Amino acid sequence: MKKRIKILIAFILLAFSLSIMSSTYSRYVADANSDVTLAFAKWQILVNDEDITGGNNSAIDITPTIVENENVAAGKLAPSSLGYYDIEIDASNVETSFNLNITLDNADMADLKITSYSINDSEEIDIEDGEITESFDLDDYDDGFGTIAIRIYFEWYDSEDDEEMDNDDDTIYATTNEEITITTNLSFEQKI
Repeated sequence: MKKRIKILIAFILLAFSLSIMSSTYSRYVADANSDVTLAFAKWQILVNDEDITGGNNSAIDITPTIVENENVAAGKLAPSSLGYYDIEIDASNVETSFNLNITLDNADMADLKITSYSINDSEEIDIEDGEITESFDLDDYDDGFGTIAIRIYFEWYDSEDDEEMDNDDDTIYATTNEEITITTNLSFEQKI
């Protein structure tokens, strides 16, 4: 009987030990899930107050300024006239760096030259081959891009050194046309 009591006490001790061990040596299982929300970078560009980010081509009216000349009526173009027009780009809702390409064409009248441009009233930069290419990096702007002002300058050349049309050609063009159009195409592309 002593042997039975010893076995019973051993069994009770074993059960007690196993119950203590099971609370400290158990397998823990837990589940969790979560949704990760990511915000898209903004890409909304206004050119002269027109939203151009709708996915189709936009036609925008731009009014040029002709520099006053004592020999030409106000606001009119003639040989030796100088002028400019402004393009205002509102990129305050753009959160990516981007490239801007502007192509300029006034093929109708060779002596009307698009000469230079400036950005935000900085110094003038010569235009070559009727194209402007600029890069705007978000890192260069502490508070975002805001408004970018581009001024494009033109001049009606009228000297024998640099004119492509002679005076007769100038006169014929000006008397057969009421106006001239400078086609200005802007293309914006996000940098990757």
